Amino acid sequence: MITSPFNLKSLVRIVVGLLFIEHGLEKLWGFAGGRIDRDFSKLHGIAGPIEFVGGLLLILGLFTRPTAFILCGEMAVAYFNSWAPRGLWPIANGGEGAVAYCYVFLWLVAAGGGVLSLDAVLKSDLMRNPFAQWESQARSITRIILSFTFMLHGCRLMFGVLAAKAGRRGAAIMALDSLPTWVGGLEIVGAALLMLGLFTRPVAAVLCAEAVIAYLYSAFPRSPYPMRNGGEEVILYIVMFLFFAAAGAGSWSVDALLSRKAPGVASDAPVAA
Repeated sequence: MITSPFNLKSLVRIVVGLLFIEHGLEKLWGFAGGRIDRDFSKLHGIAGPIEFVGGLLLILGLFTRPTAFILCGEMAVAYFNSWAPRGLWPIANGGEGAVAYCYVFLWLVAAGGGVLSLDAVLKSDLMRNPFAQWESQARSITRIILSFTFMLHGCRLMFGVLAAKAGRRGAAIMALDSLPTWVGGLEIVGAALLMLGLFTRPVAAVLCAEAVIAYLYSAFPRSPYPMRNGGEEVILYIVMFLFFAAAGAGSWSVDALLSRKAPGVASDAPVAA
């Protein structure tokens, strides 16, 4: 079933690859009205082929772990080179997407491509060990980071802080910021619980539903392209929250601690396949 953690892992990989390849298509061929940049002597220009090839390999699930490792590094460089100098907070300096991609890629280094991948068909997973044993810990780190950035949107809605000071050229206001003010409270409480890894599955399901509503209500009517409609990061939240709802918080969480003290409670063991 597609709702199993094993198949959801492949779904996350495919969706992330489809989102990421848009940036390569934009730089190389002006996809969705974007600015072409083929100056391969500069970081922004060389990012085009890296993002295109990397996104394609993720979609196919081919050499997933080494590809995710390279893309994780690219996003870290992009964040500290382009976004961090503009401010401290990712949702204000325009680097939220880079942060989200960086940690999702970090998780994919440990998680691999999943059962619905060419890696699984060809048995070509060149980095299967020792990274696979760290999937649960990598999931925990990614959960904490995404929960933190999601919480910042709740603070923005509730208290009117963290106004965006920078962002990608031509990008619309993020869909999460178009919701009613009271939703900010839900985001703050939900994200706090998710950061702790407490009641992870139901909380992640609620936040996933909220993000879906935000995308359909605000982003989708603007444009079919997530990188243009303010919904790219929202889709990243949707697929990762869906995965947390199915697979759990990971080993570094209150849920995992409680499950060790209460035999019979659903565990958050690594999703290896």
